[in-house]
Amino acid sequence: MARRKPSGVKGLFSAAAVALVIALGCAHPVVAGGTADSALGLIRPGADIIIKSISIRTPADAIAGTNDVYYVVRFNFTNHLGNTLAPRIDHFAIEDDQKRRFLGADGGSSALVGISNYLGQLKVGDSHDYTVGFRVPLSTQGTLFYDPTF
Repeated sequence: MARRKPSGVKGLFSAAAVALVIALGCAHPVVAGGTADSALGLIRPGADIIIKSISIRTPADAIAGTNDVYYVVRFNFTNHLGNTLAPRIDHFAIEDDQKRRFLGADGGSSALVGISNYLGQLKVGDSHDYTVGFRVPLSTQGTLFYDPTF
């Protein structure tokens, strides 16, 4: 005879499923070839960067009245810096038109769940694809680049 689960457990699983659907529904993908008002036009590639796609995700810790979002950018980076390099995700940056810098992340927020990146070395001329999140004010415009100086 099958044992029935208490209704409280069933409700807990239902609530978790709804929360997961809501969290996953917060991503708004924007792909190459999108409309003129897409996020792809907001970020320009810097030296050695080829942008492949951008999605906009709402942070789970968003506070009412704020307009922060995550730009999750998928791009290819080629090492032309003159020496072998193991790129650090927090050295990818978006510098906006007011010279403010937003450093990359691939963890630390539920908006970035599922992102993982290559952590190995790139010889001069080698390239690799990366997916990096940048917490920025909505509609931020700027340039994506790698900053090896810090």
